[in-house]
Amino acid sequence: MTRDKLNIDTEEIFKKLLELKSEWVSRSDDFPFFTLGPSSYFEGITGGYEKEAKRVNPILVKNFRTLYTIVSQFLKKRLGESIYIEADKLSVPGFHIFPSSEIFLTHSGPWHVDIPHETLKLGKKDTSTFVLPIKLPTGGGGMDLIDPHGNEYFEGYNEGEIIHHDGKTPHRIAGYKKFVPDEYRVTVQGHLVRRKGKMTMFW
Repeated sequence: MTRDKLNIDTEEIFKKLLELKSEWVSRSDDFPFFTLGPSSYFEGITGGYEKEAKRVNPILVKNFRTLYTIVSQFLKKRLGESIYIEADKLSVPGFHIFPSSEIFLTHSGPWHVDIPHETLKLGKKDTSTFVLPIKLPTGGGGMDLIDPHGNEYFEGYNEGEIIHHDGKTPHRIAGYKKFVPDEYRVTVQGHLVRRKGKMTMFW
C-alpha cells in the first residue's frame, strides 16, 4: 500500500461535485449513499455499464480533467508507465458520496476484495485499486482491513491523499467515529488493469 499527498484543490472538486448533484445515483434504500459515474459492481452487474459510461464520462472528464491528469501522473510515476482510459467502453474513476448519518456509527461497508476486472471480463493482469478522499466528516474516514493473521486494523484517510493498493486484502468502508450532521464523506474510486498491453484506469 502506497500513500501520497496530491496537489489538488479538494474544496473546488467538492464544489463541482455538488453542482452535479442531478447526476448522483442513489445506491441504498437503508442509508444515504450515492455515486457519480457507473461502476463495475453496480451497472457492471445489473446491466447498462457501457452505455452509461459513454453518457457520463464526458461530464466527468469535462469537470474533473485536472484531477484525472494529476491522478494519472501519480500512477505513472508509481508504476513507471503511462496510464490510459477507454472512455468509449469503460467508466473513468468515479465518486462515492455519503452524506453524514448516525447510522454510520454502527454500520460499516461489507467485507470484500476488489474484482472489477473479473466482473467486466477485462483479464487479471497487473490489477490494483486506488482511493482518493476529497471530503471527510468530523468523525473521520478510512477503511478496515484484515491482515494475514486474521486481525482487523484501521487505515485512516486524509483529504487529498491517494492510497494505492492491490485490492486483494479483505477490506471495507469503515464506520464513523463521531457523527456531525450536514457533512459528507466523498472519495474518488478507481482501478487498474493491463488491457491490450496498456495500463488502463477505470471504475
